[in-house]
Amino acid sequence: MRIPLLAVAVLLATGTGFAQRREGVYKSGTGTPGSWSINEHQTLIWNGQPYLPVGIRIDGTVDAVKAAKAAGVSDVIVDLPASGAGWDEAIGAINASNMRYLIRINSLAPMAKGFAIEPQGYRVSGITKEQKVSIDMPGATSAFVVLADKADGQIITTDRVPVTNGLFIYDAKPGAEIDHVLLVYPEMTSLEQPDFWEGLDSERDALLGSLKRHAPGPGLRGIVNPMGHTMSLPGRQPTFVPTSAYFRMEFRNYLEEKYKSVETLMRTWSLTSSELSLLDDQKKMTATFDQFARLIPLWTQSRGVGAMFDPTTNKVYACDNRRSRVWEDVAAVINQAGSRRFSRLTPAIRSVADVPVIQEWQGWSEPYESSSPSVDGIGMRAAGTTQSALMDTGSRATSSILRWSSHGWLVATDLDLGTGSDAPSQLSSVLDDLGSLGAKGVFVRADTPSLVKSVAAESAKRGADASLAASSPLPVFFPENAYNPAMPQRLPGGHWWLPCPSDGDRLDLGSQFYGYRLKLQTGVVALWARKPGRYMLRMMNAKSARFQTLDGSDPEPKVKKNGVEVMLTEVPMLITGIDEVPVPEYAYTETVARFNLMFNAGQRRFKDLTEEQMAFRDSMNSFDRNPGGSFDQLRKQYWNLARRIGAFTWLEGEQSIDTNFSEVIQNAGCARGAALSLRTLIPPPTGGYYATFPLQVKTRDDQDIWLAARIPAERRKDVNVVVGGQVMPVTGDPISLYGSGFGWYKVGTTRLAGNLTRLRVQVNTSGNAEIAIDSILVTPDPFTPNAVTLPDPLNFRSVEPKQPSKGKRQRGSGAP
Repeated sequence: MRIPLLAVAVLLATGTGFAQRREGVYKSGTGTPGSWSINEHQTLIWNGQPYLPVGIRIDGTVDAVKAAKAAGVSDVIVDLPASGAGWDEAIGAINASNMRYLIRINSLAPMAKGFAIEPQGYRVSGITKEQKVSIDMPGATSAFVVLADKADGQIITTDRVPVTNGLFIYDAKPGAEIDHVLLVYPEMTSLEQPDFWEGLDSERDALLGSLKRHAPGPGLRGIVNPMGHTMSLPGRQPTFVPTSAYFRMEFRNYLEEKYKSVETLMRTWSLTSSELSLLDDQKKMTATFDQFARLIPLWTQSRGVGAMFDPTTNKVYACDNRRSRVWEDVAAVINQAGSRRFSRLTPAIRSVADVPVIQEWQGWSEPYESSSPSVDGIGMRAAGTTQSALMDTGSRATSSILRWSSHGWLVATDLDLGTGSDAPSQLSSVLDDLGSLGAKGVFVRADTPSLVKSVAAESAKRGADASLAASSPLPVFFPENAYNPAMPQRLPGGHWWLPCPSDGDRLDLGSQFYGYRLKLQTGVVALWARKPGRYMLRMMNAKSARFQTLDGSDPEPKVKKNGVEVMLTEVPMLITGIDEVPVPEYAYTETVARFNLMFNAGQRRFKDLTEEQMAFRDSMNSFDRNPGGSFDQLRKQYWNLARRIGAFTWLEGEQSIDTNFSEVIQNAGCARGAALSLRTLIPPPTGGYYATFPLQVKTRDDQDIWLAARIPAERRKDVNVVVGGQVMPVTGDPISLYGSGFGWYKVGTTRLAGNLTRLRVQVNTSGNAEIAIDSILVTPDPFTPNAVTLPDPLNFRSVEPKQPSKGKRQRGSGAP
């Protein structure tokens, strides 16, 4: 069944009904009131005319305003603090210059006070005897410490330690010469968790007071980042538990409403009855919700201990952290508080200055990712001059706003062209790219006079062109996990390929096909081929499948026994109406043929492959009954055999046999859905932070070492791979980017002796920016990285199935 293109576009969005209007009338006190609205193409309409600024970002000083005006710039984003300091002077200069402007609140958002629960970062391992531990903890007032047996997590001792002048000092006394780990939980003002309680109320009052006392003039067009500068927004999994009275009150009310009785709460948090009675000084009394609201869990995903801590009494209560759902409750209260207060902040600001309130994009966060966004628009942040760089940095803001069920303003509030001398000459093409991506206005970081002049020239050239206000990108979404093979880019028919945070994953369809599965309101599968042609897709419910091409061509679906025959091209085809993964029969045939070749090669090397053969045969036998599920198993068995017979060695970061890295993190975009993470502010011990892997030596020839990882640019110089006595540093930029920021580094070439050695990834510094190791490849053959795909173990060109001709399909090979 072929369906209209518009229907698919609507299906792929979370909603395009635009039920909610955003509009207002801004009264500045001087001049004519400005009526505004936001149209269906993410454009701000001011007094009936599209507002499509091309301007610059400036500091909130008179000199910066005068310099911008002198260069011919008419639109600016001006940075000002919520306190009102410097407002009169800056706004006065802007009004005198008759400029249009947005105010960006650049003061630090109020941050919560409480306990940082990051046992993956604040941990000291390898404690086997009495030793003094000292850690710099700027801003901390105290710390709760747990000394535990590293092997089984049993708590040996706990203590509450004061932190003086930012220095934590503790005498660790394990009492036995076995490996212990010291976990430290600082009491501090968070670096990431905003104070959604008393602090945000004070910040709101300060901002509203500033808007009243320093009334902006008629040129005001919006408020950016109303909460101020913050490292995170509502919607993230917390690693910090506030201790303010207002948080505890909200937490207590939430627990009582959800659980009704403390006994139910106790079971859900996996506390035993004996532990519950210990919550009270008088054992005959029943523990109260107030007491539960004080408890702080002492674990995160894979680190910490199974216990909760009461900072009022310094008591610890054991629980089963594998079953406890306490973190779900903590996250719910924090995120609900953030969303509720953020949603109230926008109308409060507009009651004083009725202009659009927008939030710069900062991860998949609730202010603009919820079903009812609490802001009027999103500020796109883009960097670079190449189309690929701009798409990679700016596309997520476009994705967020195009999934709104109401109108919203999309404006690039922060364009960083870099420091290159060619930035002015690149500006015109950059503006074209961002306009195509949906930005209805651009503000540039212009640090040189030549770039400022280029901005002014582009503004004058584009000022009369309002065509941008009448169009918007037609989105085709892919899950963030499937980044590579899918990437942000233009597609035929005015479409844009955009990442989104919805569930889904990339599909392994062999060497000739690409695809991903996306779960939005209904399931969507996207398929495309390296070589255009007519292919048989094996599926169980072929009659229910609906097909749509993006280039307007007819896929010519023809239902046949066990599937449907369609035209596939290099452009994604969208398949809906089914809850299974269609499998190109060519991919099945290729997998079987290649498995046979690997099996025969392995037998010639005297390898016992009976188990692999039987598992593969079982999956083949079930292919007709369940093509999608069986083919997934066939590909897993295929790669398991490839690892066994190939000359390469593929290591998974999360399978290190000895490491003092922070923790294993789950990430669906990684090779096996996980990676090894390092994020800590504690200086490294002697020998650095390390992850050690056993390495089988398969050849005496030279071998290349490749590392798949997510490493911030500023930390790459501190990462080394050590093997065979060689120290190979990570250098340069990664290639074949995939998932959420992962990529491949070629770190060096080595020649190994013996049969078994060890490879070590070593990091010589600490840092708050995370380093994550996905995979390591050691290979004697040339390697071209392709996301999480392993290299071919053999030359398969001699067994490639023939491309099917139109009207014919390729039959499968026999079982190995």
